[in-house]
Amino acid sequence: MQVNVLPDIVNFGLQILATIFLFSVIAYKLYKPVSKMLNDRKEAIAKDIKFAENKKIEAEELRKDYELKISEAKNEAKGIVEASRKRGDQIREEIVANAKVDANDILNKANKEIERQKEKAAEDLKQEVVTIAMMAATKVVEQKLDEKTHKNMINKFINEVGESKWRN
Repeated sequence: MQVNVLPDIVNFGLQILATIFLFSVIAYKLYKPVSKMLNDRKEAIAKDIKFAENKKIEAEELRKDYELKISEAKNEAKGIVEASRKRGDQIREEIVANAKVDANDILNKANKEIERQKEKAAEDLKQEVVTIAMMAATKVVEQKLDEKTHKNMINKFINEVGESKWRN
C-alpha cells in the first residue's frame, strides 16, 4: 500500500473548478436578493434610527414644555398663596378695625351711661338735700331757737337723716 502525501492534481483541480462554479452560481443567484435584503434592512434600520432621533427630539421638547408648565404652575401657586395671604391680612385688618370701632362705640356708650348716671345721682342728691333742707327748715320754724334746743335739733335732724338714708 502506498500513501500519497500530495493530492491528485486532476481531482484537486476539478474540486477547485467545481467550488468556483458553485460559488459563482450561488453568487449569481443569491447576490442580488441578499444584497437587496441587506440594503432594505440597512435602510429600515436607518429609518428606525432617524425615527428614534426624531422621537427623542420630540420627547426633549415635550420635557422642556412640561418643565416650563410646571414652573408656571409653581409660580401661579405661589401667586395664589401670596394673594390668599394678602387677602387674609386684609381681612384681619378689617376685623381689627371693626373691633376697634365697636369697642370705641361701647366705650362711648358706657361713658355716656356713666355721665347720665352721675347726672341722675347728682339730681337725686339735690332732691335729697332739698328734702333735708325742707325738713330742717320745718323743724326750725316749729321751735324757738336757743343754743341748747338748736344743738338738740341738729343732732335729732342728723339722726333722722341718717335713718332716712339707710332706709332708701
